[in-house]
Amino acid sequence: MGFLLSRLGRYVIARVMMGVLIALFAVLASILLIDLVEQMRTVGTRADITLWDALRLTLLKTPMLVEQTLPFVVLAGVMMSIIGLNRSSELVAMRASGVSAWRFLAPAVFVGMVLGIITITTLNPVGAHLFSTFEDERYDELSRDNGENASGVWIRQGDEDGQVVIHAESVDANGSTLQGATFMFFEEQQESLRFTRRIFAERAVLRPGFWQLANLTEATPGGRPVRHENLAIPTTLDATEMIDRFVTPASLSFWQLPLFIHEARAAGFAPTRYELKWQTLLAYPLLLAAMAALGAAFSLQLQRLGNLAQWGAAGVGIGLFLFFYAQLAGAFAMTQTVPAAVAAWSAPFAGMFIALALVAFLEDG
Repeated sequence: MGFLLSRLGRYVIARVMMGVLIALFAVLASILLIDLVEQMRTVGTRADITLWDALRLTLLKTPMLVEQTLPFVVLAGVMMSIIGLNRSSELVAMRASGVSAWRFLAPAVFVGMVLGIITITTLNPVGAHLFSTFEDERYDELSRDNGENASGVWIRQGDEDGQVVIHAESVDANGSTLQGATFMFFEEQQESLRFTRRIFAERAVLRPGFWQLANLTEATPGGRPVRHENLAIPTTLDATEMIDRFVTPASLSFWQLPLFIHEARAAGFAPTRYELKWQTLLAYPLLLAAMAALGAAFSLQLQRLGNLAQWGAAGVGIGLFLFFYAQLAGAFAMTQTVPAAVAAWSAPFAGMFIALALVAFLEDG
């Protein structure tokens, strides 16, 4: 901590921050260009949107994309800054004055931790809200062009005896509660479906094996409407699939996930995707710190000793390896083969241990 507060420590932190900002602007420009083209290709070919509409969709999605690419931004930015110090002989002067290689890890790790905390507490909530808006606006554009009813949601369930078509005005944030739900029942008769009854409920909650309806009105062809306070309707719909369909982990922020997971567990669901997202966000500061440490460790080789480009390429390779390792671990967590916490925290810890081992080899080996 003393080195971080010293003039030299603050200078290294400033150089690291400058490198991260340069890498961030480069990645951000690439994201805007690539995703703008993607929106014009996917949405523009199916809906009549202008360039400004596509740009708006891209901007709504950008914070989430920045969050996803920030580990590589930190890795590239730290490597850029340390290599810059190396090529200007400032690194040689610092090492000659007795500054240990371990001290170069401290500013990089500090920057990574601070950026990680800011990201999960500020950028992630903003990105989750904007991504939810992006999904709604994209769906509206596609539905409007296809002449579909963009309001509400449609669900269908059925068995060998018939089908039930469900339309709801909205879905609550938990993904299993329908507001303003209409249930239309069709019975299988002589290889055709015959409408039998209609139920309108102010609220319908999906429980394991049945829909719990509240404040409902039931009507049959030729009959008078009948009001009920509560009614249970059997269903074969899987609650976990319903949640995954209407609530994506990217649309839930760091502050919303704990309550969502708690409510899903209380309702008897298995929110594995959301537990993985929550643990990944908790491990995010350590992940950025590990990427920063890797960037610094693979850039400390003095330029006069050669092989600086090879060391940099190795650092990028390790970063890519950790990315694919995290994806593989997440896939195992989704199948409940490994706990979500193990899948989320293993890659950051592995990256940090690799960085520490490399510095120990270069400095003390």
